Amino acid sequence: MTSRRDGAGTVVRGLSSVSALSEEHVVKVAVRRLVLVAAPVLMLGAAGCSIQEQTQRWYSADNGINAEAGDIGLRNVQVVSDGDGTATVIATLTNRGDNDDELAEVLIGDVPAELADGPLDLPVRGVADLGPDADRVDGFDVDTVPGYTVSVEFRFENAPRTTVQALVRPAEGAYAEALPAQPAPDQEEPTDAPTGAPTETPADEPTEQPTGTATP
Repeated sequence: MTSRRDGAGTVVRGLSSVSALSEEHVVKVAVRRLVLVAAPVLMLGAAGCSIQEQTQRWYSADNGINAEAGDIGLRNVQVVSDGDGTATVIATLTNRGDNDDELAEVLIGDVPAELADGPLDLPVRGVADLGPDADRVDGFDVDTVPGYTVSVEFRFENAPRTTVQALVRPAEGAYAEALPAQPAPDQEEPTDAPTGAPTETPADEPTEQPTGTATP
């Protein structure tokens, strides 16, 4: 602010400094408002990136376990069991690598499970589901107690072996019909059937032939 004296000796203050301060204050307020307006936009942009990243990744459902086996993603791994030794594995497998792979074997605890359709192909960028309505992986005579966890080991043709601690769910509710049918017991052939042909000749048949001719 500037000042001067008029002809009567009265001090007169100039407005140039006041105007400069006012303009500076207005600029600061405008910048502050711009920051407040831009912050939600930036946050929304960051959130959008996070959402986009999440939609491109497989995420856990029903409290299943997620794990990585090299380029193979294991998602929503869990086990359904009746508590009496029969169980089935539920999971989703994704191949994010550049080469095809194959699920060769699965162990529930230390017991090899049965892959109903044999080794499971995992093509590049492919997705494979394990479960009652997909590719079955069933275990028999396994130690699985609902409410506890059990180790499940996945063995691949190329990807490294990976073991997860999967939650064991009871076979009820949505999983009531998830378990496989019990394998049929082996049938044995009857043992009382005759094993050979009779060795004796009938008693009414002659056993000797005449050895000479009669004389007159």
